[in-house]
Formats: sequence, structure tokens, C-alpha cells
Amino acid sequence: MQKILLYYTFAPVADPEAVRLWQTNLCENLNLKGRILIAAHGINGTVGGELADLKEYVKRTKQYPSFKKMNFKWSDGSRDDFPKLAVKVRPEIVTFGVADKIRVDSTGMKGGGKRLSPKQVHQLVQERGDQVVFFDSQHW
Repeated sequence: MQKILLYYTFAPVADPEAVRLWQTNLCENLNLKGRILIAAHGINGTVGGELADLKEYVKRTKQYPSFKKMNFKWSDGSRDDFPKLAVKVRPEIVTFGVADKIRVDSTGMKGGGKRLSPKQVHQLVQERGDQVVFFDSQHW
């Protein structure tokens, strides 16, 4: 049975290039395809393959200290939903154009927005409409 994994976390990555090489080797050895972005402030990926291989990928990826608490979401699909494996180092794992302003520690993103209750979100959307932009930087 094949599946797709989706994941991201804002966490410190001391050497993004070393993590890129490790993730490339891990995915190639497990016959996974997909896209993984790595930056000094985290990782963002979507990979597909056999269920057993994906479970091994999760286990081994969580061995990296910054990724230990990362949550993974499962989706229907297969490795053939991706044309190839692409693992790249980028300035940001989610493109905002402010890589130099992103700060992370072992608990995630620092200095971002504040957490809102559903009621607060509803009120904000009613007041500001299309001016509201959502970004979830919490662990799933």
C-alpha cells in the first residue's frame, strides 16, 4: 500500500546542507519521491512511497533532535504522484520573503503572531475581511 506524507516544522537546523544530504540519502534508500525544503529555521516536505518505507522515514527523521516532535499527516496517493525526488536548501521553508526575520528555537517560531480562539478569528474576519491572512506555524 502506498501513501503520501506531509509535514513541516519550524525548528533550528544548524547545517541545512548536511540535512539536505542526509534527507536525500534517506529518501533514495527508502525509494521515496517528493519535495523537501530545508532552511536554517526548519523543514517542509511531501513525500510518497510504500507505507512501510514511509514509517521508516518518519522514525529516522524524528531522530534528528530538532525534528523529534514533528507531526506527520498521511494522505492518499503514491510515489508516482511525484515526478522525482527534490531535496533543496532554501532561505525559507514557507516563502514570505523575510528569511532574515524568522527566529526559531526548540519550541518553534518566535516573535510571530498570537494564538487566536475560533471566536476571535471569526470576529477578526468580520472586521477586516480580505485583509486577514492566516498562517499556522504550530506543530500539528
